[in-house]
Amino acid sequence: MHFEHTHLLYFSPTATTKIILNQIAKGIGKHISSVTDITKPDIRHLPTPEFKNSLVLIGAPVYGGRLPKEAADYIKTIKAKDCLAVPVVLYGNREFEDALLELKNILMDCGFVPLAAGAFIGEHSFSSRDFPIALNRPDRQDLETALLFGEKIAGLVSQTSNLSDIAPVDVPGNFPYKKGTAFGSFSFIDVKDACDDCGICITACPKNAIDPDDHWATRDETCIYCCACIKVCPLNARIMKDSPIRDKAKWLSENCALRKEPQMFLPG
Repeated sequence: MHFEHTHLLYFSPTATTKIILNQIAKGIGKHISSVTDITKPDIRHLPTPEFKNSLVLIGAPVYGGRLPKEAADYIKTIKAKDCLAVPVVLYGNREFEDALLELKNILMDCGFVPLAAGAFIGEHSFSSRDFPIALNRPDRQDLETALLFGEKIAGLVSQTSNLSDIAPVDVPGNFPYKKGTAFGSFSFIDVKDACDDCGICITACPKNAIDPDDHWATRDETCIYCCACIKVCPLNARIMKDSPIRDKAKWLSENCALRKEPQMFLPG
């Protein structure tokens, strides 16, 4: 069977998912027909794509063992016909729990046939200088693994003549899925006087949760704790203040320091 196109689609507030998907695509070695970055709210309001005779890499971060609701809700509306999918999740060196299974199941409901799946490690959203969690990952070793994963996928595609011949891809996880993280319940970001009103934080936020008319404060009821605004601030003017999120960051830094490696799941 001939797959005419290769596509990438991802939700990636801090760019780790984007980096890994691009590296996997590099390993596959095919021309990328389209890239859909659903991180920005405006993109998620547009009609969702319909894929046909394609290989589609779809990725998202893991938030509390589940997919971000924004990503899951969008992906559920995609339509696919005669398409292979490679679901990929990025987690911050704790656990990916039910997220990869959730993504795989959503894609199957959309009409995709999963060809392979992957769980990779990226620097945790809560990671900071005070509380490093999977700092600077994905690193060179992760990128080499992602490249190898792409090469394996290319080999599987070349051997596929009929979608019905593909063996199931089993991934860890439980159903019913664990309860997702509750967002928007408290304030956890302070804006220091060093802020120069550059607005970069707004461009990074996947939820339009920053108010430029209130000294760039975070709208707590909208925030999903991705910390993209903190990570992109060129003056380090956005900081994580004392809060349950900071307490969680400290716990993760102390209890999830042992390096975990990416996991790749192939058919059969």
